[in-house]
Amino acid sequence: MNHQKRAVVDPPDRRGLREVRLDGVTVGRAWSLRELRRLLTRSGFSEKTDPAADPAVFWYGGGPDTWPDQPLRRRTTMVLLVVGLLGSGVLLVDIGYPDLFGALTFAGRITGWMFIVGGFLQALAAVAAFDHWSKRSFKYSGAFALFGVIITLVVCGLLLALWLQEREYFPYCLSYLSLWVWSLWATWRVSREKPWRGISHPRGFALGAVASGLVAAMNLAYSGLYQPTTAVEKVHYHVAFGIPYASPDARKSIMYVPVTVTLENTGTVPFWILASVVKVYSTSSKFRPKETSIHWREGEGESQLYTGPPTTNLVYWGSLEEPGGWLDPGLRSVRQKILQLPRDAPFDSLEASSDLMTMRKDRGSIGSEFNTSHWSWDPDEATERVDCAACGDIGINLGPLRYNSNLLNVTRKPRHVLSVRYVNDDVEWDYEVAVSPLDERGKISGDFEPEGRFDFVQMGAASATVSFAQLLKQLR
Repeated sequence: MNHQKRAVVDPPDRRGLREVRLDGVTVGRAWSLRELRRLLTRSGFSEKTDPAADPAVFWYGGGPDTWPDQPLRRRTTMVLLVVGLLGSGVLLVDIGYPDLFGALTFAGRITGWMFIVGGFLQALAAVAAFDHWSKRSFKYSGAFALFGVIITLVVCGLLLALWLQEREYFPYCLSYLSLWVWSLWATWRVSREKPWRGISHPRGFALGAVASGLVAAMNLAYSGLYQPTTAVEKVHYHVAFGIPYASPDARKSIMYVPVTVTLENTGTVPFWILASVVKVYSTSSKFRPKETSIHWREGEGESQLYTGPPTTNLVYWGSLEEPGGWLDPGLRSVRQKILQLPRDAPFDSLEASSDLMTMRKDRGSIGSEFNTSHWSWDPDEATERVDCAACGDIGINLGPLRYNSNLLNVTRKPRHVLSVRYVNDDVEWDYEVAVSPLDERGKISGDFEPEGRFDFVQMGAASATVSFAQLLKQLR
């Protein structure tokens, strides 16, 4: 051993760590006698050196038996903090990633980006916590670990507040519920270390960390959840009968009547088409030329002197657009239906009408499963999810619905949008649209969302009427 070297072991600090100086130069710190021996060996002492007996090792503030460190407690705390911060980072990235690339609005993508950045900051905070509970190579590691813990406390508190609005249990909610409880303990544990000591204006740092977390949470809640609907949906659509034409086969007394339905998005908001219907009715009345007074009670709000009450029959039923389609601003959709009618049909007139239900596209996205129609007379998995034994013949479109913000997707059970089209005359309406979670049986529950939450808009009916005599006159 080089006896010119002199090692000094300083008194333990409040954590039990003892600084070691060699010839006046700090060469490291040790938690125990074993670590001290390794440190001296790396500094040039012989591997056989016994620090407790070597006269070249001087002890201050306690001898070789004074090592107040409690390694099990310290390492357990370190592991819990590192695991919690890494778990928080994974949660933030998992929430933000879908919105970063798939959000329907710019605000949603910014929110996703903020969560991704927060996730990386949590990873750095985990490294800082590891350093703070080991050798503290970085002066401000404790402060940065506290900052990461506060981020977890604020964000998980926001998620918990959103979850409490519905209080729906599903496995994902356990992640932020458990992290919120962990963050309470972690805030208390890290604050006991007073990591702000050594920082200029520590009170300002603490207030700034809390204020930053609260402002970030408010910004996330505002930009991700509240979107003012100053731009409303504007749709122009109409129905019109075209010029009929006769069958090229003279032996067939058939005429073909075009019905054109035009749908145009004249606003600035794209929208989903949830349900639509086009119907064509024929009307016929008995002619009574000898009548001398009108029969008020025969009609339902409308009566004529020389005709009896009209009889209506459905001659066409179909969709304006299939459910699951969408229309961006400025785009137009034109659909033409061809009616085949006998030229000698006892009709007085034809009346076409259409109706439409839409949802703003920036309120959520609908899965491609919604595009497939299912029919009650051909049962499958989708029809089994809907209990409506008294509905008669119906058409069903069912698909998953994602909120415009992933904050809502992770604090609520998965939602499904259901569109039911009635293909019978036993009900007064043509369709119904609802958003609901599935119940424990995997069926649509009766807990329907308010229509205003997704901006469902039922457009006013468009209609057109033409006399059958006029069609015969126009026949080519």
